[in-house]
Amino acid sequence: MDSRLQLLGKSLDALPVNVSLLDEEGRILQTNDAWREFGTRNDIRMAADTIGINYLDVCERSRTDTARRARRGLSELLAGTREEFQLEYPCHSPVEQRWFLLVAVPVTVDGRRHAVVAHINVTEYKLAARQRERQVAHLEALRDLSAAIREVTHVIIDQSSRSEIERTVCSALVETTGYNCVWMGTVDGRSGAITVHTSAGDCGDTINGEFEGMLGETIVRQAIWTHQVQATTDTHEDPAFDWRNDADQAYSEQALAAVPIIHGGALYGICCVYSDRSTAFGSDERAILAQLGTVVGHAIAASERTRALMSDELIEVDLLIPALFGQLPSATDWRIEITQTVATDGNYVMYGTTSAAEIDTITAVFEPLDDADLTVISGTDESRRIAIRLARQCVIPLLATHGWSTETAILENGDCSLTVHLPSSDTVRELIEVVREHHPDVELRARRQIHVDPGTDAERAASALGDLTDRQRTVLQTAHAAGYFEWPRDASGEEVAETLGIASPTFHQHLRVGQGKLMNAIFEELPVTA
Repeated sequence: MDSRLQLLGKSLDALPVNVSLLDEEGRILQTNDAWREFGTRNDIRMAADTIGINYLDVCERSRTDTARRARRGLSELLAGTREEFQLEYPCHSPVEQRWFLLVAVPVTVDGRRHAVVAHINVTEYKLAARQRERQVAHLEALRDLSAAIREVTHVIIDQSSRSEIERTVCSALVETTGYNCVWMGTVDGRSGAITVHTSAGDCGDTINGEFEGMLGETIVRQAIWTHQVQATTDTHEDPAFDWRNDADQAYSEQALAAVPIIHGGALYGICCVYSDRSTAFGSDERAILAQLGTVVGHAIAASERTRALMSDELIEVDLLIPALFGQLPSATDWRIEITQTVATDGNYVMYGTTSAAEIDTITAVFEPLDDADLTVISGTDESRRIAIRLARQCVIPLLATHGWSTETAILENGDCSLTVHLPSSDTVRELIEVVREHHPDVELRARRQIHVDPGTDAERAASALGDLTDRQRTVLQTAHAAGYFEWPRDASGEEVAETLGIASPTFHQHLRVGQGKLMNAIFEELPVTA
C-alpha cells in the first residue's frame, strides 16, 4: 500500500500541472511539486505547499469575479450537485500575462467527497487564439476596405465638389470594420500648416481645424514629403489595468496611416486613417490605401477641371519663369510656342512649333541638356513641329492637376511665359505657391478678372473628357500634339506609341476607344435631322 501511495505521489509530482486535493470542507490536503514551485516563484503569503489552507475561504477573501465563480463551482462540486467544474481565468504577474484553465473533478475517499483541482497553463493557446482573431480581423478589414474603395470609386465619379468627395471617402472608410476615425485635409504650400476639412468616426474634439501636435504628426509630414503612404503605431499602458485583478489587456494600441492624395505628381491633400487593430497597416493594406489616394486625387482633379471649364468668371494671370532650363548659352534669339503638354509614365513631353530659321539654334541649345531632349517631328519651309521630352516635373500639367488652364506657353531664350486661367473661387497666391515649389524665381507679371461664356459646347467638352480614362486621354492628346491626325500625318501610330512607351496595338486600342467616346459625346445628344 505504501508503495502504491508513493507511486501516486511521484506521479502527481511529475505532472507539469498545478494539482491539489481538497477535502469535503475545501481544505487543501495535498499538493504536487508544480503547485509548490508556482507558490514559491510567485511569493504567496503562506507556506508554498498551502496544505491546511481552506481553498474556498481564500476565494471568498479575494472578492474578484474569477474567485467568486471558482468558489461557487467548487462548492457545488463538493456538495455533489455537479460532477465537473472548469473555469478559464487570467492570472497575470507584474512581468507577464498568463491564463489558466481550472479543472476540478470529484473523488470519494473513505465515503467522503473530495475534489482534485488542477490549474493548467493555457497562455500559449490563449495567445494563439488571439493571434488568429487578429488575423481574421485583418482579413475582414482588407475585404471591407477593398469593397469601400470600389464603392467610393463608383460614387465620387459623379460628385462635383471636393467637399462632397471628402465627405464620401471619410464616411465610407469609417463604416468599415477596420477604422474608428478618418479625416482629410490640405497642406499650405508656404507654411506647411495642415488644415482638417472633413472627419468621420470617433476622432474626438482635437481633430478640428489646425492639425498640430497630434498622434502621428511626424508620419503625416513624411507622407507629404515622400508622396507615399506612411504608418505608425502608438502603444500605451491602460491606466486602469491592475495585474492583480481580472484584466485581459495591459496596454492599448492606436495605429495611424497617412495617405497622400496624389494626381499627376501633385499633392492634393492628406487622408489620415486610425485603427485600434494591432495588425493594421501592413504592406498589403498600405498598397490598397495608396490606390485610394490615387483614385481620390483623380476625382478631385477631375472636379476641379470641370469647375474651371464651367466657370464664367475667371482670373487670368501672366507668369514668367526665368531660365526654365538653367542658364543656356545662346548668342541668337529663339522662340518656341508650346501647343500641348502630355504626361507619359513619369516623363513629360512638350509639343510646340518654331520657325525653320531658328531650329538649328534651338537644337544646339538643347543638345547639352541632361533633363530635356528635343526632337523635330515635321516641318514646312517656314515652321517646324517639335517635341521636348522632360525628365522632371513640368509646370503645365502641374497647373492642370489643380484645375488651372494654361492658355498660352512661350519659351523664349530659355525663359517661360505663361498665361493661366483660374476659377474665381481660387486665389492667385495659391497658384504662385504651387509653381514656386518647383520654380522659386517665378514672377507674377499681370492679373486680370475676365468673363467667359462656357455655353453648351464647354459642357459637352467637359462631359466627353470626363468619360475618358487617364490612358485614353494621354493617347489622344499625344496623337493630336504629334500631328497624327494631320494629313499627311506628321507622325505614324508606331512613332506615337514609341513616345508613349507602349506597343502599337495598345496605342490603337486606346485611340479607337477614346475616339468612340468623343464621337458619342458629340453626336448622341444631337436632334434628329433630315
